[in-house]
Amino acid sequence: MDKTINTLIDELKNIFKERLVSVILYGSYASGNYQKGISDINLLVILDKLKSKDLKIANTAMKKWKKTGNPVPLFMDKDEWPTSCDVYAIEYSDIKERHKLLYGEDLVSSLSVEKNYLRLQCESEIKNLLVKLRQAYLANSDNIKVIDNIIKKSSTSFITVFRAVLRILDENVPPSHREVVDLFASKVNIDKDIFIEILELREKNRSISKDKIEDIIQKLIDSLYQALIFIDKI
Repeated sequence: MDKTINTLIDELKNIFKERLVSVILYGSYASGNYQKGISDINLLVILDKLKSKDLKIANTAMKKWKKTGNPVPLFMDKDEWPTSCDVYAIEYSDIKERHKLLYGEDLVSSLSVEKNYLRLQCESEIKNLLVKLRQAYLANSDNIKVIDNIIKKSSTSFITVFRAVLRILDENVPPSHREVVDLFASKVNIDKDIFIEILELREKNRSISKDKIEDIIQKLIDSLYQALIFIDKI
């Protein structure tokens, strides 16, 4: 995959020349916790004076990249990048902690993400996750496949928030998802086993049995609510 990444960087350099400021790898691939078929390769591309036509001329390169099964890189303007720490506090703190500079200027190491912004976004994300789970179960409780997919997809969201809360508490965030759940559960009154079970279901691409759906949904909602209470009190 490194060869594919290097090919993309070469294409971006040819397209944007000196206006290509940085290409940054972030997330599980950058931290060495990548799981093929489950994890994504996440790239951040920073340009000087990003314009809509830049997105158009990069379309061919992006189509090639999408064939790898990974999301399209995040494009940002150089001036926009440092001013978004308050709005995307979770994302920025995660990039700062787990990133690798592949090309150009290091615009990540000097970032400072304030804890009050991080806490507010954590609270918002947990509330949104709770609402989505409840509404999804309300609308699709008779469709096991839909609920199964929603539960397993939720693992990405709750791990992201758990990592952010641990940063607020000045904890050293462990690399693996299971370790994140273990450490978070030592701080917050959640049902650790249900989160581990959801992670395992996703990793092994196994479906949830019909007789366990309601129990898992209830435990997940209860634990997320406890997490919300804890975050609200920080």
